Amino acid sequence: MYEGLSSPNIHTPANLSEYASIILHYPASSLWAGGTFIMSRPDAYPSHRMNAEIIYLGEIEEMHRFQRNDRFAEFGAMVTLDEIMSTGKTVLPRALIENIQTIGSRLITRRATLGGAIAAKDFTTSFPGTLIALDATVEVRFMKKKRLHSRWMPLTRLLDRSGRIALPPQGLISRVRIAFSDKNCQFFSQAGSFMLAPEDSVSAAFTASLDQDILINPKIAITYPLHGICYSRDIDSIFSSLRFPLDDDEENTLESMIFTFVESSFPDISPLQKTRTRGIMRSIIDTLNERSLTSSEEE
Repeated sequence: MYEGLSSPNIHTPANLSEYASIILHYPASSLWAGGTFIMSRPDAYPSHRMNAEIIYLGEIEEMHRFQRNDRFAEFGAMVTLDEIMSTGKTVLPRALIENIQTIGSRLITRRATLGGAIAAKDFTTSFPGTLIALDATVEVRFMKKKRLHSRWMPLTRLLDRSGRIALPPQGLISRVRIAFSDKNCQFFSQAGSFMLAPEDSVSAAFTASLDQDILINPKIAITYPLHGICYSRDIDSIFSSLRFPLDDDEENTLESMIFTFVESSFPDISPLQKTRTRGIMRSIIDTLNERSLTSSEEE
């Protein structure tokens, strides 16, 4: 029964310098953060690979740190989603909090880490799309000439052409910076279960500031767990060019333009995902129309 199975070799660096040394010797290692996603996959353990190498990041103290100032909060990649909720629920953007609340019970959020939620392999969680809509930046550590380097960049820079989060070889996310958003329109919605039915699930995050009848700095990201993140500055620009509330023709035109881009990016999404995407888009547009009418009445 156990023939051909083997236990992995576990490496536990205490700091990023030790991580760099280990990754140089074992460049094909898998990174282990909270493990909530990895262990939920079929046949995750025991391993059928000989001499599998795993680097456990939980002992790296600096990746557990949290700090904030008047403009943003900065989280180490090993900070759990539950810790984010407990330390920043009153100041962090509402879309981020709503996203965490859809992830699952505290049994999951107490183990799931911020870095793991962003950089899960072969699967896209709802989290990076929300962070993109919130203009989040990340610190990426990567090997170059046998040394560990770091660089801060917008999370959008890590999106490859297929809509996946792509890190440099032997790279990892060490910190995430999230601004305290003053955008008065924030929206997060998820349809279906990303873990139980990823082939039919979808989520969307939208943020903007509504000033009378126009949107300032709108951003929308739509996530399909088995395909990736659908994000385009062109779609953001279309939202910026509109005046709300929209009439029926304008609503239909906007929905059609968004959906055309979605289908061109991910032609293989399921019929149910298409239906759910249309439903979420209608909900966002209805919310913006209602907000614009409410603000005009208050004036």
